[in-house]
This record gives sequence, structure tokens and C-alpha cells, in this order.
Amino acid sequence: MWVAMTKWMNNQSSVSPDPGLGGGIASAASIVVMSIALSRGLGFVRQAVINARFGVGAEADAWFAAFRIPDTVFMLLAGGALVSALIPVYAEVKARGEPEALYRLLCGVASLVLFATIVLAALGVLLAVPLMAVITPGFDASTKMLAVETSRWLMLSPVVLALSAVVKAALQSERKFLLPALSPVFYNVGIILGAVFLSYTFGLMGLVWGTLIGVCLHIGIQLPGVLVYRVPRVMLGYNNPDVLRVLRLMWPRLLGVAVLQASLIAVTILASTHGSSSVAAINNGFMLMLLPLGIFAMSLGEASLPELSERWATGDRKTFALRMSGIWRYVVFLTIPSAVGLVVLAEPLVAVLFQRGAFDVRATELTAMALRCFSIGLVGHAVVEILIRGFFAMQDTRTPVVVGSISLLVHVALSWLLGLWIGIGGIALGVSVGVLVEASLLVLILWRRSGFRLGAEEIRSMFSAVAAALIMGAIVAILRMLTWSSGVVDVGSVLLLLLYVVLALGMYMLFMTLLGSAELLELRTRMNVRARVFGRRR
Repeated sequence: MWVAMTKWMNNQSSVSPDPGLGGGIASAASIVVMSIALSRGLGFVRQAVINARFGVGAEADAWFAAFRIPDTVFMLLAGGALVSALIPVYAEVKARGEPEALYRLLCGVASLVLFATIVLAALGVLLAVPLMAVITPGFDASTKMLAVETSRWLMLSPVVLALSAVVKAALQSERKFLLPALSPVFYNVGIILGAVFLSYTFGLMGLVWGTLIGVCLHIGIQLPGVLVYRVPRVMLGYNNPDVLRVLRLMWPRLLGVAVLQASLIAVTILASTHGSSSVAAINNGFMLMLLPLGIFAMSLGEASLPELSERWATGDRKTFALRMSGIWRYVVFLTIPSAVGLVVLAEPLVAVLFQRGAFDVRATELTAMALRCFSIGLVGHAVVEILIRGFFAMQDTRTPVVVGSISLLVHVALSWLLGLWIGIGGIALGVSVGVLVEASLLVLILWRRSGFRLGAEEIRSMFSAVAAALIMGAIVAILRMLTWSSGVVDVGSVLLLLLYVVLALGMYMLFMTLLGSAELLELRTRMNVRARVFGRRR
């Protein structure tokens, strides 16, 4: 399997250093961006169907709360922690030219993760009642028991997703991003099937069956990428030094994931005390904020980690720093206007996407409030998403944990205090302030340790994006106040939202062109080159 896989190198991974993204990262990111965009689009279809069916009432609250425990199990053992720890070690083993060692590494990691996930999933089923009592103190008895039943069935999902995460790490390590990128698309397809065809017969359990179908599709789409070479076998790997090195890198990252999951659980606890609909509304708002975060930051983060790990492992510190600075500039260029746009267009966006069926005007108002406050921290989330990849490439998983813990303390305290003042919007605002603190600390630490720089070019890029986005936001806000009205959502509402988005995009590009944005120029250059290549191929 791995003899053949070592030939899978991306031809663009050997590009010469430059201050931008680099050809390999840009090519990989384009695949991930398209898949994330498709996945997020399907995610909105999924959530729109769920919202139309359940609104933001008790069943919707139970659904979001039920996800917390199985999602925590998955993220702890097989989510970002596993992938981030496995890829750098995989790169080192591959550099040694030992295909059999690669096989033993992946089989050992997969076996250990699967065993641990099964154990924790079983505990989640057995302890579902007390766990749900802790994270949903504000739920009434019937809603809490519905969440318990749903959570127990969903505990099957992290077991399968654990194996899927190992397959994903292997494929991404070989710069093969297509199958891993398609897996969340098929996952959403399964949930949509459950929401459309099963929920009206089986209620909330229909969504559970759809989720489990999606989980099977998540791993099923990726398996052909590895099984065609060699079938894996059980190897616990407790005496394999490469597996042990993955575990050593993974455990501090586990603490970081635990910090993130504690943050999400804290949000759920606080939201549950603000009455019915609060948990669902705040989760809907967070999901909408994740759209630009996934497209612009998570895609670049996933695509950049293999190359950053390789640059650091080979001692190419200069290119490492240049890549980090280039990615940072692009993330800022893309997420600042996204944040402003979400703040200004929160209500029209929520109304057009979700306001139908059981999702009424009140649900729109609650969700829009949460979205605005979450969007204030969008840039912070994006910067953190990128910078922690730099630490992972350096095989430093401890620093992000310490910084994330500080952020958690800040946001929990602020979310509680601001929640008392302005409701669920205050909870979301506390999260945003906490992640901005986290991003600032990570920038300072990485700057001192790796040569990652925020010089005149980077500062100018950031201030240009801020200025252009604020002017854009003011223009669109004025137009929205003159033309938008709450109430029934119809074709006119959809056309108005499209007008706002097109105008915002045009205004931002115009002002960035006038300010001489280097990022915009490079994007146009890459598009022109690709267009010429495509034209020649035709």
C-alpha cells in the first residue's frame, strides 16, 4: 500500500519560496475550498430542512445538546488532534524511506484510536443521563430525556468517524485532498436524507438515522483511496516508536481540543438557562459564522499543514516563515469583509436561509443576534485556525493548549456576565472576545519563535482590509435600512439579499483595488494563469 502511496506526491510541492501561498498550498486549498463550499451549502440545506421541521423549539434544543457528548468524544480522539499529530510524524517516517514503517504507523494509530473511541462511546451511553443533566441545567424534564435518548444513539458516530479520521490523515499526508474533501459532503447528504424522508415519520430519531447514514458515507467515500493498495490490520502499536511519538504529540493537542469542547459545552450550559429556543438559536448563529471560516481559514489550514510540516522538518525556516505570513495575509484579506458583511446582513441572511415552516420571525431575530456577536470574532477564529497549524508543523502542541486555556477562562467569564446583560448575544460576544485574545497571544509567540513576521506589508494589508470593509459595510447597511422589511420571506427577499451580497463584494474589491492590495493582484494573476492553461488544454 504505502510503497505505491509514496509516489503520490503533488508535482507543485517543490515550488520555490515566495511570500505568498505557494503553488502546492494554493492548489490543495482550491480543492478543499470547493469541497467545503459544497459541504457548507449542503449544510445550509440540511439545517434549513431541520429548522423548517423543528424551528428553534424544544426538539431543536434537544438535538443540538445531544450532539455535544458524541462530538466531544470524536474531537478528543479522532478529530483535529489526531490529524495534526499524525501528519508531521508521517512526513518524517516517509522521509526515511520505510514503506513498511508507514503501514505499521497507520495501522497502529487506527487500532488504538478505535479501541479508545469504543470505550468512551460506551461510557457515553451508560452515563448519558448525568452528563445531560450537567450540560442542560435549564431544560425541562421531557426535553432533557429526549436529548439523552438522541445522544445515546449518536454515540455510534464517533466510532466510525475515528477510522475515517485516520484515513483522512493518510491521504492528506500524501497531498491527496479530493476524497477527504468529499467526505463531509456525503456526510451532509446522509443527514439531509434523514431530515427529508425520515424525520416526518420518526421525529427526532429520523435525524439520528440520517446522521448514522452520513457517517457511513463519510468513511465509505475515502476507503477506496487506501484499500486498493493494502488492507489494514489490527496493530495496537504500544511498542512502536512512531506510534508513541504520535501519541506524545497528540496528548497536548487533546488538551487543546478539550479546551475547545469545554468552551462549546459552556456555551450550551449558559444558553440552556436563557429559556427555550436559546440553545438552537445560538447553534444556528455559530453554524452560519462557520461558513466563511470553513471556506477561507479551515481550507488553507488543512492544505498548508503537510507543506509547513515538511519545511520545518527539513530545516527550511525561511520558507516556513514566508508561507505563514502569506497565509495570514490571505486569511485577513478574506475574513475581515466577511465579518463585516455578516454583522450588517445577519437578519436578511437568517430570514432567507431559514425563515419558513416552524422557524418564525422570533427565531430569525434570536439567531441573527447570535450571528452578529459571533461574527465579531470571525477574524480571531480564522487567525487561530491558521496559526495553530504552524505550531503543529513545529511539533509544538503544548503552546496552543496553554493559550487556548487562557482564552477559555476569558470567554466563559465574559459570556456569563454579558449573557446576564444582553442575553444569548452576550454569550456569543464573550466567545468572540476570548478568541481575539487567543489570536493575539499566538501571533506574538509564533513571531518570536519561528520568524513569522508581521512587518509593514502585513500591517498595511490588515488596515487596508479594515478600511475597505468598513466603507463597504456602511454603504450596504444604509441600503438595507432603506429596502429591507421583516416579515414574510418571498422571492423579493431573496433578490434583495443577492443584491446586498453582490454590492458588498463589488465595493470591497473596488476599494481594495484603489488601495493597491497585493493579495487581490496575486489572486487575479493566479486566475488568469489558470484560465490560460485551461484554454490551451481545450
